[in-house]
Amino acid sequence: MSTPTILSTKALQPAQRSRLLAAGFSVQSYNAVAAEALTFDMPAAPFQGIFTSQNAVAAFLSHEHLSTALPILEGVYCVGERSAQKLRKKGVLVHAVADSAADLEKILFSGRYALESSPLYYFCGNRHLPTLPNAFKAAKRPLNIHIVYETNGVEKAFDRPFEALFFFSPSGVAAFTENNKIGDAFVVAIGPTTAQAVAAHTKQYVVAKKPSFAHMLSALRAHYPKKDKR
Repeated sequence: MSTPTILSTKALQPAQRSRLLAAGFSVQSYNAVAAEALTFDMPAAPFQGIFTSQNAVAAFLSHEHLSTALPILEGVYCVGERSAQKLRKKGVLVHAVADSAADLEKILFSGRYALESSPLYYFCGNRHLPTLPNAFKAAKRPLNIHIVYETNGVEKAFDRPFEALFFFSPSGVAAFTENNKIGDAFVVAIGPTTAQAVAAHTKQYVVAKKPSFAHMLSALRAHYPKKDKR
């Protein structure tokens, strides 16, 4: 029986590749989306931050005036534990961490946090989901939207089908399907918003319980269709 091949639409670290190989897959990977940090102004007065992507965190932490912004940053709310860890390493107070923008919306409007104690800045990309902006608009609460990075799909056509696919963002789904078909591949989506994009192309997918590679691998192991060996 031939070894199934999985394509990750995000470049993998050596340890991640090894874990997929150990799970019985041949592995290919590439970055379906390229992110570029943009020039933006940091807030000049005390503020709180919202982050829903690692790219936004990277753009924020690489800003030339980060050292003057950190002392007046009163805390952040973010999606993803990896983003939270990067911010904590810089001494940033992380108020709350969620698995998705929809979950973060629930946390923000739960009444547990003083959202109006200082202006809220949403640091995001040019293709950010409208989930949080719409929620603040509906609640008639101010939200400062800062576009800090730009994402562009990487066009790449593959001359073969894959037995499994890893998708990490709706943008990655759009970039891959621009020149390729998902076909019969079994798909693992990193979260519900990515899964919505996948669902437009196939019904054969599963969503990781948490937005991490480890949970995507667990989902693959648990749900990848087993071939009949008879």
